[in-house]
Amino acid sequence: MSAPSSTSPDAVGVRAARIAFRDWGWRYPERAEWAVRGVDLSVEPGERVAIVGPSGSGKSTLLRAVAAVLPDEPDATDDTAASAQGSVLVDGADPRAVRGRVGLVMQDPEAHTVMSRIGDDVAFGCENLGVPRDETWARVRSALEVVGLDLPLDRSTAMLSGGQRQRLALAGVLAMRPGALVLDEPCANLDPAGVLQVHDAVRALLDETGATLLVVEHRIGTWLDLVDRLVLLAPGGGVVADGAPAEVLARHGAALTAAGVWVPGAEPGRGAARGRLRAAARAGEMPRSAAEGTAA
Repeated sequence: MSAPSSTSPDAVGVRAARIAFRDWGWRYPERAEWAVRGVDLSVEPGERVAIVGPSGSGKSTLLRAVAAVLPDEPDATDDTAASAQGSVLVDGADPRAVRGRVGLVMQDPEAHTVMSRIGDDVAFGCENLGVPRDETWARVRSALEVVGLDLPLDRSTAMLSGGQRQRLALAGVLAMRPGALVLDEPCANLDPAGVLQVHDAVRALLDETGATLLVVEHRIGTWLDLVDRLVLLAPGGGVVADGAPAEVLARHGAALTAAGVWVPGAEPGRGAARGRLRAAARAGEMPRSAAEGTAA
């Protein structure tokens, strides 16, 4: 599936972002083990990529690095501080230097709600970016329309369902015109109706903007019709597969299911395969690409 060009007439002035990890790793403060290490991954502008793997493989950490919401710069003189290796770049720059280029939506709908009224909540990010008032409110109305949230601007955010709150969060992201949309299990706390609402809102947002997509979700089937690539992480092993979703699932679907990932047509296990994934990655038994010639 090819994403719409960010220069098409239907796009809303968004320039899709390029994301690159080079031997990247991160260890949280006062933790002995690295959350993720040795990641080499490039996502070209407009690509739509799902990241999967067992718990502990560093998926959320990867997304937070792109969105520049990890702890402060590591301090080499402090043994209790965070540690980093390698690099993560958005459009060739440190993510902290290009805030606003990446829009993050996490799994807790309430965590995104910062204002008491719908319109004010969507406008919040634009106001922080210094967007002129008239343009801000034009963006607010347009973004709400794109995500299908047809409600009065003065409606209380406390009256929204979980699915509506996630669509509200997506509208706030869209209004800021980011070049990349980063979703960290946005459907984890939603019922099936809410999942469908969010899925369709993300589709509409991507079709409207052509933005780059990175999504993490245990129920990977939710996003398979929207993504071009599936990237598999293993605990301590970095990227161990990267390719077309059907190819990656064909080779590693059983291990993912056993590790607790909801693969279409299979019931997840309770993590029994996590050790096998780690061991296979270290032994070099799992390729860095699911298809020959696919760049990691």
